[in-house]
Amino acid sequence: MKRFLIFLGILLLVTTLFLTFLPISTAEALPEYSAQTGEPCFSCHISPSGGGPRGPRGQAWVASSKPGAVPDLIASLELLGVELTVDPAYFTVTNLEVQEPEALETTFGQGQSLYRWLSQYDGN
Repeated sequence: MKRFLIFLGILLLVTTLFLTFLPISTAEALPEYSAQTGEPCFSCHISPSGGGPRGPRGQAWVASSKPGAVPDLIASLELLGVELTVDPAYFTVTNLEVQEPEALETTFGQGQSLYRWLSQYDGN
């Protein structure tokens, strides 16, 4: 029984050391992908410096077997199954009268500081 416990302890120690020094690589994105596509890393990744989770363009690029070019955002969304319908009338303004803006008064009275004036200004 004593030999079994010694063997079990040594096995546990070796396993712990092996797992401690085992190189764990979770990154699959490589800077060479940026060179391959001609796009900066943040074209595919959410982080501005690249790496980490992918945005829609990166997800679509991987889903399409990593071609030589990263699809644009609209094509990426279509590849990911997002249907976009746009009604141009929603973005068209008709019969709109634009009022002339009032001039912003910037003169100050005696003893009135710029901070006080800005804190009381309610916008346009």
